[in-house]
Amino acid sequence: MKKKVECKGQNKFYVLHFAFLLPPTLRERKRYIVFEVISEREIAKRELVEEINDAIYSLYGDVGASKSRIWLIGYKKKKKDEDTGTDVGVGILRCAHDKVEEVRAALACIHSVNEARIGIRVIKISGSIKGATRLTKSFLEKSSTLKHQISN
Repeated sequence: MKKKVECKGQNKFYVLHFAFLLPPTLRERKRYIVFEVISEREIAKRELVEEINDAIYSLYGDVGASKSRIWLIGYKKKKKDEDTGTDVGVGILRCAHDKVEEVRAALACIHSVNEARIGIRVIKISGSIKGATRLTKSFLEKSSTLKHQISN
């Protein structure tokens, strides 16, 4: 008796292939929100995702949260700032193009994650993920060079 062995990666190929079959006019439009997290301690990606989801659900309910279609694309933690004693991180959040203001409002409502005070500041909104990643890279480089210039 032979056992059927399935590869988990095959499903990803079919999903990606299906997404490219749709013409651009039928695909859902997205926006990418580049944001900065300033916190008292280091915040894990999972904690941040849970808090963003809680904020969206508490403000807009199940229907509003599902229509916003949020997804945390990436979150990068920087080193702790010695001058202020705060941790800084930069992330990219994908959402529906017509729900950007609602997602920004939900991000503004987040004040703590697991009893650590945080502040989330939206840096910029991009229409493509390529532009959003460029923004995060330039933001990380600018903040490190600015800090280096101030210390010298």
